[in-house]
Amino acid sequence: MAKKVLFTIFSIFLVYQSIKLVGIISDKNIEAWWVNILLAIFINLFVTGIFAFLGFVYPTQKLLSGNYYKIDRISFQKKIYKLLKVETFRKFLLATVWRKKTAQKKFFDGTKSGIENLIIQSKKSDFGHFVPLVILLCLAIYWLMLGKWEIALLTTIINVFFNFYPILLQRQHRMRIQILGARLNR
Repeated sequence: MAKKVLFTIFSIFLVYQSIKLVGIISDKNIEAWWVNILLAIFINLFVTGIFAFLGFVYPTQKLLSGNYYKIDRISFQKKIYKLLKVETFRKFLLATVWRKKTAQKKFFDGTKSGIENLIIQSKKSDFGHFVPLVILLCLAIYWLMLGKWEIALLTTIINVFFNFYPILLQRQHRMRIQILGARLNR
């Protein structure tokens, strides 16, 4: 219960910080390129963090339709993942953010029951990156309309790596599970 309250407070704090940061970016004329890079990183972290903290303690994966999570046209998806180098992104994450085996085991422990946990965690992660992806794209469009092309571009580029690629990776996980399930049911 304490974790749920604490993470909810963290999310509310990040909402507040995100609103403040959007105001600063929208109102100020920031010339320094390195400041724009930092602002783009922070807005991506803040907005993504809102939904990450909520996903740690609430069943956020249930907020999107089951159809969203279903992977269709698997052979086409495989080609897209290969073209976009999703496997390279996965290897990068395993070498950096997910390098500790204990962290990896929380996502998937290698057991049969762990597959169900992997599916749930994959959906939570997908939701936790999809909503920020959309919000940040809307903010980038808003900043473009204000003539702030540099922050819009930087926010979008970072958003691709912070949110778009993680969505593709989670969809790849579920695709592999679907393929495995189809093979086992033959």
